[in-house]
Amino acid sequence: MCRSWAVQERRAQQGDAETGHTDCFRETLLSAGRAEFQCTVCSPVGAAAAMPGLQILPPLLMCLFWPRAVGGLVSEPRAGSCPDVRLIGLGESDRLAVLQGCPGAPGSPGGKGEQGSPGVKGSKGDEGRVGKPGPQGPAGPKGEKGERGETPRESFYCETGAKNCVQLRDSGHTLTGWYTIYTPACRRITVLCDMDTDQGGWLVFQKRVDGSVNFFRNWKSYRDGFGSQLSEFWLGNENIHQLTRTGANELRVDLEDFEGGAAHAQYSSFQLQDESQNYRLLLGAFAGGEAGDSLSVHGNHSFTTFDRDNDASDSNCANSYQGAWWYSSCHSSNLNGLYLKGAHLSKESHATGINWKTGKGYRYSYRTSTMKIRPA
Repeated sequence: MCRSWAVQERRAQQGDAETGHTDCFRETLLSAGRAEFQCTVCSPVGAAAAMPGLQILPPLLMCLFWPRAVGGLVSEPRAGSCPDVRLIGLGESDRLAVLQGCPGAPGSPGGKGEQGSPGVKGSKGDEGRVGKPGPQGPAGPKGEKGERGETPRESFYCETGAKNCVQLRDSGHTLTGWYTIYTPACRRITVLCDMDTDQGGWLVFQKRVDGSVNFFRNWKSYRDGFGSQLSEFWLGNENIHQLTRTGANELRVDLEDFEGGAAHAQYSSFQLQDESQNYRLLLGAFAGGEAGDSLSVHGNHSFTTFDRDNDASDSNCANSYQGAWWYSSCHSSNLNGLYLKGAHLSKESHATGINWKTGKGYRYSYRTSTMKIRPA
């Protein structure tokens, strides 16, 4: 191994003292049969004499690693090998000057260390972005047909026109007669308003007066309505449903016999459900009247005609009793029955007339019958 030398130069503090010089020489180290290393040794000879302020520290030797064959001359360094040593770090102020040599050859890699313990679990990251929509699902079942929409013209009239006979009465229409009103769906309909009975404002949806109109009809006729404004009519189950589907309406039934007698029955509420419910009757409590209660038994029953049997009987009550009604099994009233002009005593005609059980019973058919509603 080469010896190490260190040189520390201290410049004189005064005047223009001569700068000291350093004598250098090369020392060659040989190892038999091996590559040799040549060292350059720098000695501050003369520098100490020239400069009394120069202090010599332990020498520093830097070696140039120049391999060559034993017994030969030292070869010039190859490209990329260590250059000649040089003195570095000499400056204007006092400091240690170090002669830097070449780096050593890299050592061999160390062995694989043991696996470390698991690290601390990280905190939950931010929520990711919403993904793309999935594929479209299959179409659902077709819904029921909705109510007819209103047109701008209908909307205007609906906002300004009367919706019932009470509004007409309150706006100054005091005569009984036919008027145009608007359903909650803003559909125009012509109705008979009774402005005389019990302070007026009644909308008549059934009228029997002389037997001039056949009431033994099919489902479609009762759904759409039939008859004459001049005599007898049924306003139509669909119209009655539209007029009663919102709000509360009371019901009044007026009966007149052939002897000049009159009686009525009144109910706190009346409503017909739609055709999908077979125009089921929703009836409130009996509110009084001389005719008595012959309709409550029909509450919560569907409408039946001879071609559409919705009653609770084994037979079709409309066929059996020649009418169309909210039959149960079968009836206590049958105001759409045959027009038989008073008493009918034959077995064949039993309970087939315009009957009201709590009034004149099953064997008497009234001369007139009207059914009417008014907002409660």
